Amino acid sequence: MTLTETGRPQAPAADMTRTSTRFGIAFTVCQLLVMVAMTVFVLPHAGSPTDPALERGQNVFDAAQLYRIGNFAFMAAGTLLLGFLGAVHVRLRRADGSGALATVAVAAGALLALIWPLGGMLHDVALETASAGADLRILAGWDSVAPFGLAFSVFARVFFVGAIALALRAGGRNPWLVRTGVVIVVLSLAGSATLVAGAMFPLLAVSTLAFEVWVGVVAWRWLRDDR
Repeated sequence: MTLTETGRPQAPAADMTRTSTRFGIAFTVCQLLVMVAMTVFVLPHAGSPTDPALERGQNVFDAAQLYRIGNFAFMAAGTLLLGFLGAVHVRLRRADGSGALATVAVAAGALLALIWPLGGMLHDVALETASAGADLRILAGWDSVAPFGLAFSVFARVFFVGAIALALRAGGRNPWLVRTGVVIVVLSLAGSATLVAGAMFPLLAVSTLAFEVWVGVVAWRWLRDDR
């Protein structure tokens, strides 16, 4: 233990880094739990995408409280990635003394933790607009905010994953994480085409699931390396 100028004990830097690394695992676990919960308990209330817009909007409005709870959980889980960025910065500075990789990863990670969760807040705005008396068909259209926000976040994800993969490669350890990172980058870029073609959404969904698991595995490996 070291002491601060006031004489209070200060946690070693390694302990703080490990705490930050655990946020990577927490991000993965919480994101997967929220995705499952939304798929099972919330999204089915909207009905089929082929249903008339007014019917879908009414269905979403009738389940508005469930959507608000789901959106809140979704936003909270997504922003856990911010806690992981401290460990990312430390690790990437070790691999690249120039700090270039660390800067890119932290900036991209901060954007990533904001863009997709922001979709939940925007959907809440749509719910409030509908509750004020707007045409309920607006809710059917606002269902697209989540996949569009996710597709947009891919551009930040590519830099985040790419920087970490380059740092792992420079360290010469866990080459399989480097290879899977490259695959995730390619799949993510293909999935970003959801912004112009809805048929690409399955690729976007698969790459997102792979990314979330990848972050947790990277964090877990870093924790094991520090033992």
